[in-house]
Amino acid sequence: MPAIKLNMATSDDSADIAQILADPLVRQRAHLLVVPDPTAVAMLMHSVHLLTIRCDDRVVGIITLDRVNADCWELGYLLNRADWGQGIMTMAVGYLLDRLKPGTRLRAIVDDDNVASQRVLAKNGFSQVRNDGEQGTWCFKKGLR
Repeated sequence: MPAIKLNMATSDDSADIAQILADPLVRQRAHLLVVPDPTAVAMLMHSVHLLTIRCDDRVVGIITLDRVNADCWELGYLLNRADWGQGIMTMAVGYLLDRLKPGTRLRAIVDDDNVASQRVLAKNGFSQVRNDGEQGTWCFKKGLR
């Protein structure tokens, strides 16, 4: 398994993130409507907590945290398609969970057909709860101790 690093995204990362977002399948899986250019990425950085996932000093993906309410954050993530299936996102989410304050609650909405993303969450201890608010999605929640 490759060594990875999680860091807060900076403006220097915008072009690398935009390049990952240029893949329409990656954007579709992540339900992102962001235009794949550095300016749009910079706006995304100001609207959510955005971390980069680096592998061999190369940005291969991102993790986002967006506050849902006072008690819960929504977790989002995406990975460069060339890096799918290597366990990178499972490790990255695990590293993030290790860094979060005890008691932090997370949720992630995942399409029924996105089995790989569901596996990432299940391997990191999230429990699956049917999300009645949206057809075809699942909500994963984890309350950290």
